[in-house]
Amino acid sequence: MMFTKERYLTREVADRVPIDIQLLMWDLVQQIEEKDYLQVFELTPKGSGVVEMIHKQEIPESTMIHKIKHNEIKEKMKLYIIDNGEYSTMMFSHEY
Repeated sequence: MMFTKERYLTREVADRVPIDIQLLMWDLVQQIEEKDYLQVFELTPKGSGVVEMIHKQEIPESTMIHKIKHNEIKEKMKLYIIDNGEYSTMMFSHEY
């Protein structure tokens, strides 16, 4: 099963993404029944402490949009959670 073994994240994710957002992304991946090895998250601050989180995967195609209250996300971010069969890694898209 994907995304059930060891979990890692890059130093940049640890430094720039609040832990509660990291945990939310892991949790959202767990809620999907049919998972692609690549999970994509786009976080966009919308003002007034609201962040739009778009969660996508390609196979099977799925897009979910979540609105969350968070004051620490000040810039748009794109992150991946990738499962390689042995472990899962959360990273920024530019780190892939």
